[in-house]
Amino acid sequence: MSGIGRGIALRLARDGFDIALNDVPNKGTQLESVATEIESLGRRVCVVPADVSTNEQVKETVDGAVTKLGGLDVMIANAGVVAPPSSLLSSTVETWDHIFSVNARGAYLCYKYAAMHMIEQGRGGRIIGASSVSGKFGFHSFCAYSATKFAVRSGLTQVAALELGKPSMHMLLARYRLL
Repeated sequence: MSGIGRGIALRLARDGFDIALNDVPNKGTQLESVATEIESLGRRVCVVPADVSTNEQVKETVDGAVTKLGGLDVMIANAGVVAPPSSLLSSTVETWDHIFSVNARGAYLCYKYAAMHMIEQGRGGRIIGASSVSGKFGFHSFCAYSATKFAVRSGLTQVAALELGKPSMHMLLARYRLL
């Protein structure tokens, strides 16, 4: 775990949240390093490595975090991948499927299982999806990536807000851009 995910986790820990960290299993060393930083801030942390594109793993991750930390108040669906630039005509179905499975399906699964726990807890919560400027404007040679960010921004998050938007449930979207 590095970059935006690490920054989000540390910011939330500084703001008083206990943290469940997730990344793919081969990032275990990075996850443990961030966990140590969070513990040094006096917060509880659990490490739950999983592939966000896999239904069972996301369910187990969210269930495990709820059990270990005593509930779920904020879910940030920040996982994302991008492929090397390729045109619409030169890109492959395999690349398209991989990017969609992580960026769009991953966000969907995180929203779903987080919302289920938040509703069951009866105290609401915040679900935040990660998009990018590519979710508002398509970029040459990034067809699949842009399509996933449009899906998260325009489809998934808006529909989730309509379906879940009760006074205590909030759907938010963070839009990043490369600098």
